Amino acid sequence: MQNTTPFRELWLKFSEEELLPEADGLLRDAPDVVRNSVTTLHIYNGQNLICQGDPAQAVYIILDGEFIVNKQAENGKQVGLTFCYRGEFLGEMEAICRQAYRYDVIALSDCRVLRMPAATFLSWLSQDHRLSLLLNRQLAKRCLINGEQRLMNAVDSIENNLLYMLTQISGHQIHLPRDMLASILGTSRRHTDKVLLRLKTQGKITLSEGVIGLVKPD
Repeated sequence: MQNTTPFRELWLKFSEEELLPEADGLLRDAPDVVRNSVTTLHIYNGQNLICQGDPAQAVYIILDGEFIVNKQAENGKQVGLTFCYRGEFLGEMEAICRQAYRYDVIALSDCRVLRMPAATFLSWLSQDHRLSLLLNRQLAKRCLINGEQRLMNAVDSIENNLLYMLTQISGHQIHLPRDMLASILGTSRRHTDKVLLRLKTQGKITLSEGVIGLVKPD
């Protein structure tokens, strides 16, 4: 039977019980050069943590907050791929492959992340097989959860993508500049305005001072 629990709830349960405790333990046991290289960053709602095409100079671990991962398609449109939550590593794949960042990662709330230089991360990875195992478990868990979830994709309607986004964010609200929201949804500002008006008229969302909220069904 298909699990209809939102991805966010499934992931945070895994993160709280397994991912973050293990990552915290690994960091405590890491060599001084690794621990001393880690800094904490505050990323604000609507701000890019990672920009597609930039050199992969760092790996991040999400401490608090929520991000959306976007990719610019060949036709120039942005495509929302997935959401990232507390406990997840970001940029580790590009660091391992020694490639530029392949995606935009945009904060959907005020967030805190740990930042580690990519070179330090790779050195740590080569010295501690437990980190490699943890990263593989993170990837496997995401694949297993995604197998039971509907992710945003290019063939879905803009309306469904927006409603899905709202179900995956704590508080079920989005407060982003309209142009940025249009870019995330892969459409124009004008089309986004029409979609918002239509969903509001249908009673599916609320609009108040730039905040878009999901109306829960009775």
